[in-house]
Amino acid sequence: MATLEARALAALDDCLDLGPGERARALATLRASDPELHARVARLLDADALQGPLLRSPQAVLSGCAGSGSGGCGNDADPRLGSVLGAWRLDGVIGAGGMGTVYRASRADGQYEQVVALKCVSSEVDSPVLADAIRNERHALAMLEHPNIATLLDGGIDGDGCPWLAMQLVPGEPIDQWCDRRRLGIRERVELFVRLCDGLSYAHGKAALHADIKPSNILVDDGGRPVLLDFGLSSLATQDGAARRRRVAMTPDYTAPEVPADGYSVRSDLYALGAVLYRLLCGTWPPRGLAQAAMAGTDAPPPPLPGELARSGGDEAARQRGLGSARALARVLSGDLDSIAAGCVAPDPARRYASVAQLQGDLSRWLQRRPVSARANDAGYRLRLFLRRNWLPTALAACGVLGLGLGVGLPYGFHLQAERHAEVARSMRRLFEDSFDLLTTGSVGQSPLMSQAMLRNAEARLRRSVAHGASEGPDARAYGLMLMALARSYTTLGDYRHATALAREAWRLGEGRADQAPALNALFARLLNEQSHYAQALHATDAGLAGIDAVPRADREMARLVLQVERARAQWGLARLEAASATLEEAMAGAEAIAARDPVPLAELLIQRGRWRELFMRHEEAMRDFERARKLAQVRAPIVADSARAQLAGTLNVLEQHERAIKVATTLLESRRRMLGEGHPETGRAWAVLGDAQFWAGQLDASLASMRRGERILRAALGPDHPEVAMAMMGIDAVHSQRGESDQAVAGARRVLAIVERAHGPRHPRTMSALGHLAATLAVRASATPGAAEPWHEIVSLFDRKVRAGRSQGLPMLSARMFLLKAKLRLGPLGAEDERELERLIAEMEQAHGPNSDSVRGARFTLLELYMQQERFAEARPMLEAMLREFEQASDSLSAKGDRFNCHEALGDIAQAQGRLADARGHWRAAHDLGLAFAPGQTATLRVAGKLAALDAAPGTKIASTR
Repeated sequence: MATLEARALAALDDCLDLGPGERARALATLRASDPELHARVARLLDADALQGPLLRSPQAVLSGCAGSGSGGCGNDADPRLGSVLGAWRLDGVIGAGGMGTVYRASRADGQYEQVVALKCVSSEVDSPVLADAIRNERHALAMLEHPNIATLLDGGIDGDGCPWLAMQLVPGEPIDQWCDRRRLGIRERVELFVRLCDGLSYAHGKAALHADIKPSNILVDDGGRPVLLDFGLSSLATQDGAARRRRVAMTPDYTAPEVPADGYSVRSDLYALGAVLYRLLCGTWPPRGLAQAAMAGTDAPPPPLPGELARSGGDEAARQRGLGSARALARVLSGDLDSIAAGCVAPDPARRYASVAQLQGDLSRWLQRRPVSARANDAGYRLRLFLRRNWLPTALAACGVLGLGLGVGLPYGFHLQAERHAEVARSMRRLFEDSFDLLTTGSVGQSPLMSQAMLRNAEARLRRSVAHGASEGPDARAYGLMLMALARSYTTLGDYRHATALAREAWRLGEGRADQAPALNALFARLLNEQSHYAQALHATDAGLAGIDAVPRADREMARLVLQVERARAQWGLARLEAASATLEEAMAGAEAIAARDPVPLAELLIQRGRWRELFMRHEEAMRDFERARKLAQVRAPIVADSARAQLAGTLNVLEQHERAIKVATTLLESRRRMLGEGHPETGRAWAVLGDAQFWAGQLDASLASMRRGERILRAALGPDHPEVAMAMMGIDAVHSQRGESDQAVAGARRVLAIVERAHGPRHPRTMSALGHLAATLAVRASATPGAAEPWHEIVSLFDRKVRAGRSQGLPMLSARMFLLKAKLRLGPLGAEDERELERLIAEMEQAHGPNSDSVRGARFTLLELYMQQERFAEARPMLEAMLREFEQASDSLSAKGDRFNCHEALGDIAQAQGRLADARGHWRAAHDLGLAFAPGQTATLRVAGKLAALDAAPGTKIASTR
């Protein structure tokens, strides 16, 4: 199209937006500056005054007519009136112009009554291109039967050789006017637009392009149904890829930049559809200069986003959308809707949505407050969506709700009515939008880890907005909810003092609001449980449950659920195990009841139950819980599914399925790196899980590398004194200890215990784990200096403390009890009661784990040590030989290698004690070779090397066991 014509069309659009006086002044100015352009624009304005029906939809013309009689608003003297075309009698003129006439027509054959819009091309128009386009419309519409498309009913050629088309008559208004007149909100406009997309997606599936999408070609009828009109000037997308023909006429505002050169495509329809979306969202399109560039075929700049246009416009557009100001409208549009609209109207077709279905999918996800594909790589984005989805589950997440040490996501609550909580959601979104880099999908468990800097930034922004009294700041209710969210996050960081201060501030703000009291009680219970103040935590849950009826009915079941879980934690800490299990099962029953519509709470509870089952050595049952949780959460909440994977990897290690554990841990790591990025602390956790699996598979170098990487990520994000950093350090210490680097391992283990006990208190499960870790690390170092009793006193004390803490909570503590007896052996012979305790332990472990488990083998070795100490070789030797045959058939894991090493060393000791020196040398040599293969620097390997050296130096000397 010529540059002059493009300029004229753009100038026409500007003139049509002006009032009569402004238009006259603009034309006078144009006449003086560019007479040729003025003449062209004047002719276009004259043509527009004729209201030509082929440049406007016939139904759009009809919608502007005041008359309701047969004559409509046109010229009843038209000579065609009363004539018959096909089965249709022309009853009145709807509209007329230079390109033809649109009539109201009714059935003339008497078969049934029906009124249609019948379009006739003027006999004065002899353009073969136009006639060809009308034929295309007839063929295209004949294939299209859809509730959102005006149906072609009939067509033919009149006596003068001009085509005519009879179409469904749709009384209604153009979509933008219909929305504005009713002052529909943004959500209602998007819902209407999504329904419109159904029709165009259907047409594209039939290889039909519209090529003239604009608000006047989209009418909304009295029932609120959007109908796409006037395929009359479109062309068919040919299946053979032939070049598409140009349109008869282009609507400048809605024509994609590539159309003048390349013709129409699905993506040019999407461009026009995006322009309509702009109109609905912000009330304006296009920005000045965009149409000129598009029509002239020059490089078009990216259009401003709807939010930017709204911000620079007046308040009237906002009021038409139920908002108070242009700034308020801009806030609503910023983010997802900006990105979606931009994905429609990008100047480069390759950067637009590939299909209407893809656009429709993103808009549907926005309506559901779910992540949209247009912003897949936008950091921090998924949390903002969560905060917009609901406020009560956010508050409950702030309480740590089902946060039982799971390390999963923010709560995955129920969808609430947006109208009820819109302002709270907006305030929360503004607070957190630049502060958190989380997923999406959240969960009802403990929030993913976040850095101290992120939390400080979020709190500072919140307090600034309140202190300055900004209009965008949260109200008191929203402020209290956000303080709860911050308190919950500081709890995750282990800063209980600050978390408690925030919780008390939130309590003061919520005083008198009975509906918030249960969430606040859950928050305090969470804080108290984390610090091992179980009795106080139980009291808080009692208070919360007593006031549960004040919570709105729609939210009550979730509020009850989270309080029940904190109650179960408190009961467990008080050693009321039966009551704790009953409370947890009650919560699970509630989660099962809602699992059909939201399976994530049930998945979270399955993870928790699995962890509790592991404490009672019911590993197979725990594994089934983790597997079910993973499947339930995989689609709705991938981060929860990842939490199940993390737990499953640990259980697989216990069950000696090390290869599978590494596979699960690798999948976990890949998922978290993909969703959260390499620097996120949850990714650091995943590296630690992988390192643990590699450790138990005997891959010490790989394990140390993974553990160190995870620890560096966690330290950078959370600071050096965070309990999560300490837990990663435990894995590093274990590798150092296995390699014989005992001093380094012990120093690390002491720091781990100090960090964890300071954060969680003396009876927390993590504290008990750290106690055992330090005791075991000290034991490895003490074994290098046989005969020194003092280190073993501390080791016995640590294991005894761990056993007593666990037994006070009703836990079996099987492994800790066994290690305590093993440590006591180093201080001297065990008494008869200790030996009976050891025999009971073996029986309990066999029942819990099966006769061939690692823990049972460890207990048997402790019994063998007792036999060796008491020189009961006749009992020890056959037991060792049977165990060695069993271990030689086992997998080549780290534990299996260690078991074979221990058997060979003990059998060598017995052989040496009995004077069978050749047998002693053979067993010690086998043990030494195994030690060189998997732990060359470890104390045990060096010890056996010393035995061999002593035997070679004095072959007749009896060498006492130093194990």
